[in-house]
Formats: sequence, C-alpha cells, structure tokens
Amino acid sequence: MKRHFVKTENYTRLLAAVEAMKQRGSLSACLCLVEGQPGVGKTRNVSAWGAGGGVVLVKGHVGMSLSGLRWKVSEQLGIKHRGNATAEVDAQIAALREHGTPIVFDEAQYGLAMKNGAVRQAGIEYLRDVAERAQTYVLLVVHESEVRGFSETAHIRTRIAYRCRMTEASEADTARFVQECCEVPVGEGVAAILHAQSQGRYRLLENAVAVVEALAKNRGLAKVEAADLKGLQLIVDHEASLVPKVIRSSKGAAR
Repeated sequence: MKRHFVKTENYTRLLAAVEAMKQRGSLSACLCLVEGQPGVGKTRNVSAWGAGGGVVLVKGHVGMSLSGLRWKVSEQLGIKHRGNATAEVDAQIAALREHGTPIVFDEAQYGLAMKNGAVRQAGIEYLRDVAERAQTYVLLVVHESEVRGFSETAHIRTRIAYRCRMTEASEADTARFVQECCEVPVGEGVAAILHAQSQGRYRLLENAVAVVEALAKNRGLAKVEAADLKGLQLIVDHEASLVPKVIRSSKGAAR
C-alpha cells in the first residue's frame, strides 16, 4: 500500500479550523479542539498539515510531565531547555511571536493530568498562557471521550474559540483513499464494499486495502473487481468484540 496522505473532507475541516483561529477576534481565545473517534485520522491530518513547517508539533504520552512538555516545545523552537522555567518560557514566547508559529498538541488529554503545585491541568494552562502572550494559537487534538475534561475549569473552556470535529470517511473519501493508496487498480463498487465494512474508519480502511492487494497477488489479478470480493470479510474489527452490547426486549427493557 502506498504510504501517501490523502486530502479528505477532514483535512478541509482542519484548514477551516486553522483559518478560523487566524481570523478570531479575541487573541486570548487561543485554543481549538480537534476531536473525533479513534481511527478517523486526527493525527494523520495534523501531522500532514504540520509537516509543511512553521508549526510546533508535540505528541503527549503516558507519564509526560509539565517539564517534559516544555522541553518538547523548546526543542522544536531551537531553544535550550533551562532550569529557569520563567526564562525558558519567555524565550518560547518571543520565538512564537516572531514567526506567528502555532502549536499542535496531539493526545492533549495528557496535558489535563499534569499538575504544578495546586494548579490542575497545568499542561493546558501552560500552552494557553504561552500562546496567548505570543498572540498565536494551539490545536488540542483529542478523542471525543476526552473533550469533557476541557470544560472542567472556566479558565480553559472560555479560551476555546473553535471546535473541529473530524468524522469517519464518506463514500467519496473512501473512493479517493482507495484510488490513491491501493497498489492494485480496482473496479467500480470496490470502494463501496470497503466503506461498508470499515464504516469509514481509516485504520480499518488501510487494513482492507492491504487485504485487497494480497488477494490480487494470490489470485494473479491485474485488477480487483467488486465480484472478486463477494462474500469476503476483509476486516476484523476487534473493537466490536470488546464493546458490551445491550440487548433490549420487545418491551424496551435492557437485558
């Protein structure tokens, strides 16, 4: 499969969010939530957008501390990490302001868990303060289930200027993705089958494309048609087996 970034409707939504942040009225409202379910391409899209340069792109992780977050920002700005946090932050602000550089914090929920003394959600507060003083903005990339955490304090929720919701691939997006990424030509109707089985989730769609390519190789097919996929399960969705299902009786009572 071609490891190629495909500009889908989600990328268009991201560009609209970026433009909204650039055109916002209040510079203190410097936070934008980029949210969506797993597998819809949040990281894929912000990484592709940030790859063009002029963006500080940081990915949160388990155990990340406030100092570690600050170090990552300094690293990308070419600033020496210092024991004097105030001097380091001042240098970050100057660098961000000079070039109007935005910040992307992927897996931003890890910033909510950071503490600094009595200050909760210290990672987000730090980024908010830096962006506000530098007159730039921060894209906070999170799973939909984590969005509620950003509403717990007024100091953060009142700084959110825009919410960009990324969704599963449409049929048109799926067709574009298959056309650009599949190493084997496919016929009409193949993309529709992949869309139905993946439910538009890009991680599953990638797996389906790999199966289509393997099928073509094993059968010696120069082109895969919808008929070649008839009756085949191209995707194993393990999540479906892990999520409890509620079965309701005819009277509506859960069992």
